[in-house]
Amino acid sequence: MVLVAVLLAASPVQQPWVEIEGGPALLHQQGHSGVGSGPLFRTDVGYQVSERFAGEVWLTGSMQSAPLHAPGDTSVVGGGLAGRFLMKTFDERGRVGLWLHLCAGWSAVAAGAGAAGPTEFAGAILTFQPFVQKFQVGIEADAVAFRSTIGGTLMPALRCTF
Repeated sequence: MVLVAVLLAASPVQQPWVEIEGGPALLHQQGHSGVGSGPLFRTDVGYQVSERFAGEVWLTGSMQSAPLHAPGDTSVVGGGLAGRFLMKTFDERGRVGLWLHLCAGWSAVAAGAGAAGPTEFAGAILTFQPFVQKFQVGIEADAVAFRSTIGGTLMPALRCTF
């Protein structure tokens, strides 16, 4: 018990956050020629465990139009767990950072053809903390996989610390 109290007192106070991200996604579905596109939205609640590691719970939604001349517009919702690792800070105060982001979860098809299944995404986030310390902005590039669909997305992000 004393060891836990010493570790908590020695570590900096970490705060949970809420983050929203949204942007275009380009996805290729196996069995279709061409690439479907549409918006992808993600929100997460996270907590920085140490100076370099953070964990989060996320929810996502996406609406994808099928490639030209192919049926199969879909809408997907899902959720899961994620981890972040701080690769590099670009200033002495830690306001600009490059994070690796790895996520896994489960998604369900809300509309269209398909079936529920595992979903993953991995990528990098470049973050910047402006003058207001409760907020952080960033840009995230991800590779996305959902069952037989793979693709990528580029999303601006806004984080608010509690």
